[in-house]
Amino acid sequence: KKAFGLFAFAQLSMATSGAMSEPSAPSLQKLRKVIKEAFSYFDKLDNNTVQQDDVGTIMRYLGQFPSESDLKDIIIPELQDDGPERDGLVTFDAFEKVMLRNLMDRVYDPDDSETLLAAFRVLDPEGRGYIDANVMQEHLSMRGGKAADGFREREMSEFLEYAKDKESTESSRIYYEDYVAKLIADIEKHLEHLYQDARGSGGDASRPT
Repeated sequence: KKAFGLFAFAQLSMATSGAMSEPSAPSLQKLRKVIKEAFSYFDKLDNNTVQQDDVGTIMRYLGQFPSESDLKDIIIPELQDDGPERDGLVTFDAFEKVMLRNLMDRVYDPDDSETLLAAFRVLDPEGRGYIDANVMQEHLSMRGGKAADGFREREMSEFLEYAKDKESTESSRIYYEDYVAKLIADIEKHLEHLYQDARGSGGDASRPT
């Protein structure tokens, strides 16, 4: 699954209790390199700016998963303070400063598997091991009780496509243990590959989409 569409789904739980393992902690220079590369994918005018709407997508690609509320109420205002807003644009200098702090302090690290599973089990009080897609869709539209944090239409479509059990005769069911295992593995693989590329020891990073 494409990285940017996929990693929105690591925010499904209602609280974060820990981070997934990482191969090693990149140095400051390596972090700056990978931040710059991710930012550049969205710098359409090649002038060291991106649209505000792209900030959350870039952060998720880099392994940080703020809620939409945090993006709107905390992160975007700080970016505007550090780099004056220009028609809804965010400067690289402002983004790098905020992103470095978040990565080094692990502010928005993804939830671990047990946290995600616990969140799913809240929606499965009968312990069936699966959740109907329509129930999941309703929950995600008001994630955390806030409409602002709910999945957008494209995110919802991509989530359902990724999460449903395609081999089951009942394709509307989400078997969440299988989903969480797949999600955790994909995120860890992505982050390992991303920071390996930043060290210059891997192949070319896949261009985010």
